[in-house]
Formats: sequence, structure tokens, C-alpha cells
Amino acid sequence: MKNDIDKLLQKEMDRKGFLRHVAIGFAAIAGITTVAKTLSTLSSNGKSQSMGYGSSAYGGGSQKAQEPRKQA
Repeated sequence: MKNDIDKLLQKEMDRKGFLRHVAIGFAAIAGITTVAKTLSTLSSNGKSQSMGYGSSAYGGGSQKAQEPRKQA
């Protein structure tokens, strides 16, 4: 890998080629982080949040919040 990096650094290239290499590197890093986040989410065994905001369909946690209000 070190040899590959040395070859890349010694290679003559114009601005377009440099930007292409930078864009490919950025896309690779972004893709790797996305895969890592996805795998960490999947490894949580799909456990849902039981308390706090987002624990029910409308973000509330109690039954009282889900009942319609009685109008007087």
C-alpha cells in the first residue's frame, strides 16, 4: 500500500486528474463511513427506543398523550 501511495504522489498529473483523484478518495471515505454506520445500526438487533422522544408513533411516551381530548 505504501508503494501505491508513493507511485500516486510521484505521478505527474494536471488539475483535472488531481481533482478526479481527490473526488474518488472523498467518495470512498464517505462510502466507508456510511457502511460502518449501517452495520452498527444493524448490529443493535433492531431494538426500538422504549423511552423519550420517538418511543411511540407520534413521539409521546404515555397513553394519555395518545387519547383524544374531551371538549366541554
